[in-house]
Amino acid sequence: MFQTNKINNTVSSILGPKLIIDGNIKVDGDLLIYGEVNGNIECKGMVNSARGSKVKGDVRAQSASINGEITGDLFINKKVHLGKGSHLDGNLQAAIITIEEGARFDGMCNMVGGEKTSKNTQSIHEAKLNPSNEQA
Repeated sequence: MFQTNKINNTVSSILGPKLIIDGNIKVDGDLLIYGEVNGNIECKGMVNSARGSKVKGDVRAQSASINGEITGDLFINKKVHLGKGSHLDGNLQAAIITIEEGARFDGMCNMVGGEKTSKNTQSIHEAKLNPSNEQA
C-alpha cells in the first residue's frame, strides 16, 4: 500500500496493522508502520510508527516519529520524536531529540549534528586541560 506526498513528490509506503514482515526493509520515500517488522529498516525519508506497531531491528532514516515499540537502535540524521505511548529499547542517535512525557526509553542517547557542536566541545575540553588559559 502506498500514497504520494504532493509537496515533496515522494511515495510513502504503509505497512497495515495485520501485516508482519520478517526481513529487512529499504524504502526511498517515507514509511508508515501500523504492523510488525522483524528486521532492519533503512529509509531515505521519514519513519512513522503508529501506536501498537512493533519493530525488532535497527532503524536508519532522515527523521522519525515513534509511537509504537522499537527493540533496536535508532540512527536518525535529523529529528526524532518519541511520543507518549512509545517504547524504545535500544540506543538513539539523532541531531534533534524530542521525548514526550510517558515515553519509555531504555538505552544510550547520542546527539550528533554539525561541525559547530564538535568544535565548541573540543575548545571547552582544551580550555580545561590547558592551565595557561586560566584567568587570574
